[in-house]
Amino acid sequence: MISEIKQVSVRRDRNAFEEAALPLMNYLFFKAIKLTRNQNDAEDLVQDTYALGLRKFHLYEEGTNLKAWLARLQFNLYISQYRRRTKRPDGASIAGMEEIVRDRDHVRDDTDLMEMLPSDLAQNEEFMHRLPREVREGLSIMDERYRDVLLMNVVGERSYKDIAESLSVPVGTVMSRLSRAKAFLRGYFDVEQASLA
Repeated sequence: MISEIKQVSVRRDRNAFEEAALPLMNYLFFKAIKLTRNQNDAEDLVQDTYALGLRKFHLYEEGTNLKAWLARLQFNLYISQYRRRTKRPDGASIAGMEEIVRDRDHVRDDTDLMEMLPSDLAQNEEFMHRLPREVREGLSIMDERYRDVLLMNVVGERSYKDIAESLSVPVGTVMSRLSRAKAFLRGYFDVEQASLA
């Protein structure tokens, strides 16, 4: 019975967070651009901010400035990520790999890829062969919930809202899954790099 009450509370928090925080996305993106000076990094920072905000929403005091609270979370995330990047050896950077995943050449050559279901795309040998080995291997062992959202966003160029409607999940869930998928690939890439050292 206690677990049922907790689950209802978590759902209520998630819905309240999405209702209050999603309208602030443009504001957070503008702030992220100023910090990162790069559109892709800014998008990732906003996404990571929402994922963290959702996890920590129970700490938010109702009636206080949510915009300022999220901006502080975003700034702290940026500083943490910056410190990690400066401590990481050159060869272990994920930035290059993320650019390869975002590379549109493989889609321009075959526009049908954008329309494929993620499960079909993950089984498409021609598409998978075009990806770097580390990305291909990471996708093959990634939880399909995260992989599907990643493929729908990166390859299918679908918006968070469109993905949420397709999967019948809240937008916050899409953002969280996309964040986890990228974190998984970063972790997988770091392990691969360490094994080569």
